[in-house]
Amino acid sequence: MDEDRRAAVLRAVYESGIGGVSGQALAERFGCSRTAIHRDVAALRRGGVDIVGAGGGYHLAADADPVVPAVVEAALRGVLRGPVRWVAETGSTNDDAVAAARAGAPEGIVLGADLQHAGRGRRGRTWVSPQGSGLLFSVLLRPRVAPADAVAVPVLAAVAAARVLHPAARVLWPNDVVIDGAKVAGILCETSTDESGVAWVVVGVGVNVRERPDVPDPRWPVTCLADHGRPLRRTELLARLLVALDAGYRSWLAGRAPLPERFAPVDALAGRSVAIDCPDRRVTGVASGVDRLGGLRIATRAGEVGLHAGEVVRVARG
Repeated sequence: MDEDRRAAVLRAVYESGIGGVSGQALAERFGCSRTAIHRDVAALRRGGVDIVGAGGGYHLAADADPVVPAVVEAALRGVLRGPVRWVAETGSTNDDAVAAARAGAPEGIVLGADLQHAGRGRRGRTWVSPQGSGLLFSVLLRPRVAPADAVAVPVLAAVAAARVLHPAARVLWPNDVVIDGAKVAGILCETSTDESGVAWVVVGVGVNVRERPDVPDPRWPVTCLADHGRPLRRTELLARLLVALDAGYRSWLAGRAPLPERFAPVDALAGRSVAIDCPDRRVTGVASGVDRLGGLRIATRAGEVGLHAGEVVRVARG
């Protein structure tokens, strides 16, 4: 199929580096004409991939940073093994993944885009990212757990992301990732359950990689990975994030590495005075980690409480 060959051409150009690869070599490798390769390259360019054609063949432009699904898929070995599908733009990758889940898509499928027109965060907020500068993707999970246990998924996803993104990355409960107090990534999970258990969980991830988005009235300062050193290429970063999420997910399903122990090293709130807005009240106290389901433990004047829904609205400096 043309789409399969096109994906293979993109991988070949990506892996050829600055030396490039000739149209003739690509035609011989994929058993087609040079004209077919030219059409594939033209289609990739229309999709937003900046491919340069020079005397030595095709190579990526110096500042091009496409996501190459075939390279990502080659790094996946566990439950989350793809397929990885990436498009230039979409409404919302979470909406796409929810539709795929309802249509019976397998666990582990990854849907991403360079641009979202209707991306969103928690509580209906808009998720903004300049085209091609971040990672915007959603993963479909089908955990065989009770509905009450699925509340842990956003927290374990945030922990996996923090461990990959930067040594100084921390999780601002329940699912924001910050570096030095500024937000670099966010997680949005959507779940379908019934009396028999969890049908599916969609884990949406947004990472600011090369640019800080222009977010109106942000709750927290905004940053990007490029503010903290040269970031990985998006293809490699996506692969590492999926591998880490897969490892954390499988450990959680198997009952290994309990969530409180995994969360503690990346906890942005431990020991700090916080205020949490819950659906029916505001809770203030000192944060003291999470419970086995990722609920935030708060030491209040009336004793310790556990919160499984809520939003941090104030954090004392510390």
